[in-house]
Amino acid sequence: MKKILAVILAAVLVFSFCGCGIPFTAEKIIGDSEIYSERDIEAAMDVVFRKFCTFEFSVLTELEYDEEFSDNMLEYNTEVYKADEAIVLRSKFIDLRKGTLEWNWTLVRARGGEWELKTYGYC
Repeated sequence: MKKILAVILAAVLVFSFCGCGIPFTAEKIIGDSEIYSERDIEAAMDVVFRKFCTFEFSVLTELEYDEEFSDNMLEYNTEVYKADEAIVLRSKFIDLRKGTLEWNWTLVRARGGEWELKTYGYC
């Protein structure tokens, strides 16, 4: 009986990862910010969550805004993407094929506008 339950549970887990990355289980870490409000940061995180949902075989475990880390790339990102504002988020996620990965996500916007995801990938 235990073996049957284990097989059923394994099948459910495998099939739950096949169609969509799972972002909603992620721990949101929002550090103090003098640049953006918590609402601004969460809006950027929502863009990442929507993109992550298109990933297969993946579970997002952590999405973080660290102002010092993000600010180090602020001037570069606003210049390259010709934007008024830029934010870099860091993430950790599990890809069932590759293991645990850490990625950066770069988003930009016009002052007070909607965030647009520009790049994402390995740190």
